[in-house]
Amino acid sequence: MKNLDVKLPQWIWSSRREEDKEIELRKTFFLEAPVQNTEFHIALTGAVEVELDGVLVDVLEESAANVCAFRVMEKFPGNLQAGEHTLVLHIRCQTAMPVAPISIHLHDRLVGCIAYLNAENLWIPTDDTWMAGKERAVSVCLLGEEPYGDLEGGPEWFVAGGFGDIEASPLNNLNLLSSDYAEIFINSNMLTINGKGKGRIPVQDPVRNELHLFYHVRKQTEWREMNGILRQAELSEIPSYVLDLGKEYNMRFHIINRSDVPLTIVWNGAESLPELDNYEGLMTEVLQLKEGEQITSLPQGLRYLRMYILSDKDHPFELEMRVEKVGVPLIQAGTLHTDSVLLKQIFDISVHTNQICHQIGLWDGIKRDRLNWAYDFYLAAKADYVLWEDLSVLRRSIVELGRGTPEGYWMNAIPAYTLWWINNVWEYFLHTGDKNFVVSLKEEMVRHCKLIKGNIDPVTHELRNVTPTLIEWVPMEPEEGELNMQALLRMTGENVQKLKRYIPEMAALPDWGYPELEGSRFLSGKQLITKLLGIMAGYVDNQEAEGFLRSYDVQDPITPLSAYWLADCCSEFGLQEKAWEAVSKVWGKMLEEGATTCWESVTLQHESDFHDALTTYTAYDSYRISLCHSWAGMPVHWITSRVLGIQPLEPGYQSVSVRPQPMNGVTTCIGSIPTPLGTIEAGWESTEPGEYILRLPEGMKLSVNSG
Repeated sequence: MKNLDVKLPQWIWSSRREEDKEIELRKTFFLEAPVQNTEFHIALTGAVEVELDGVLVDVLEESAANVCAFRVMEKFPGNLQAGEHTLVLHIRCQTAMPVAPISIHLHDRLVGCIAYLNAENLWIPTDDTWMAGKERAVSVCLLGEEPYGDLEGGPEWFVAGGFGDIEASPLNNLNLLSSDYAEIFINSNMLTINGKGKGRIPVQDPVRNELHLFYHVRKQTEWREMNGILRQAELSEIPSYVLDLGKEYNMRFHIINRSDVPLTIVWNGAESLPELDNYEGLMTEVLQLKEGEQITSLPQGLRYLRMYILSDKDHPFELEMRVEKVGVPLIQAGTLHTDSVLLKQIFDISVHTNQICHQIGLWDGIKRDRLNWAYDFYLAAKADYVLWEDLSVLRRSIVELGRGTPEGYWMNAIPAYTLWWINNVWEYFLHTGDKNFVVSLKEEMVRHCKLIKGNIDPVTHELRNVTPTLIEWVPMEPEEGELNMQALLRMTGENVQKLKRYIPEMAALPDWGYPELEGSRFLSGKQLITKLLGIMAGYVDNQEAEGFLRSYDVQDPITPLSAYWLADCCSEFGLQEKAWEAVSKVWGKMLEEGATTCWESVTLQHESDFHDALTTYTAYDSYRISLCHSWAGMPVHWITSRVLGIQPLEPGYQSVSVRPQPMNGVTTCIGSIPTPLGTIEAGWESTEPGEYILRLPEGMKLSVNSG
């Protein structure tokens, strides 16, 4: 089918969405010649009766499993004659997808049907050309989007995702860590696996009786169940092997059974070797392969892959496996050349982390939280702006939460995240100058700003009636959280004013004041982020801010998030060695532990397994901590904006400030970043006065205060 001008199917329904529990989807099509080997595949919320040309041909009863995989309707006619045909889907849906405040931006995606009819030279996918009763069907969401996520049973080229921009490419340099009762031969991204079966153990497909808020929550539930079964089995003599992919990737594999007996493959995926051995929720999938059959796995985020091969006792088996990485291909325009090994390593793992999280959205992580979270992609975007020529994934993440979150709701059910989303719109405009995109969000900006203003006390100007959660990823007392919300309110209001100043179309955005607060309240906060937000919002005066930053020594407890803001504040006050201390200690600690991507959490001093030391979040166990989180790639932005010193002063880099800030011992540091006007190159090859390098695109103005 890839040779045809085809498009992926979409989830569709009637325009009334979940209000319509029974609908009829219809597609009429004309065949100029007969077709053979026709197949009809479907996934949906609800039950379906499939009718072709007025004849009922197959039925699928309602089940939560129907939203997990494309089901082949076995009784659908295999041959179709030339002429006109009408395909009708009679759908009844008793149970829609669940929704909660945290998933409220998906409130229009609670019911859906996705299907495709295919044969040689025939491809009919569900889309808005279908009829829903007497009206056109509406697109509910695209393939791969939440809450449905990836679907099993589709052709391997469906990996492109609903936006059509995800690609799979060979994943080479595989490293065989171990093998038991199997011979493994590796050639680039290809493996051949041979051995003799040791018998079978009871394994089964996951039970799917429940609909889940998100795809990744469903998968984690299934993995825990499947791994529990696997742990009770005797695996010591089962043929197996463990691969190291070299780095963490969103990966998939194609596996072919070359044996003359069916095989069962049980595979585990993990971000670290201790996770592979200890995590109860370990990624655990089961594949059943008939003789000669090829199966393609769905992409998952991992670095280590363990495979168990179950076959008839003493019967020879042979498998071939091909491994691929999956993601949106990005052209890297932001670069760094330096003689500091550590600085370059931190830059490189930050780039890799950010890059592999570009999927259907700018995901939080590829193992866990495969979602658009407003604050998380606000932070991840800081690397986007200085690395990539294409920001499409970021834009659709901004749009999904902005447009999807209805009136009266906070994004991701977190008030702070709505404020960070608004800040993201400003920073996007500052870096890109893309006025049209910002104006396209005018209605959403007005709606979300009015929600904020509606919760501001008209006398004190304090933000009230909000739950101050996730200011940072650590527990915080409510009073301190409320204080931080006031700092965020002030920062957001000032950025709204900047948008209004540059874009007249945004004049309808409401104004708000901010409370008068003493800087000492922030400096006396228990959490590091409280002091930093007080500084960034301007509540802490410069003298007190510099005094605190000079006196603070990087120490536990600290998170990558606070470490980034600490470094940024230190650089702002010219305390570059203090800034480098924060970056080098926190991200350097990850590297010491073998990180290939940036972690969600870090502990600088610990005695046992670092996973256990990372349990700073009450909702997580040690191995649920993510060792790949896109927002933790923020050092890229610090390096370009605070080391090379490149910062836009006007939207779209119409004018810039360039103020390099070398660190001791770094004698070479040259980088480049993309801008709408062209590439900026800046840095130094020597720290001698007058040896700084600066190349600006034509038409870009340089601030007279630049270094």
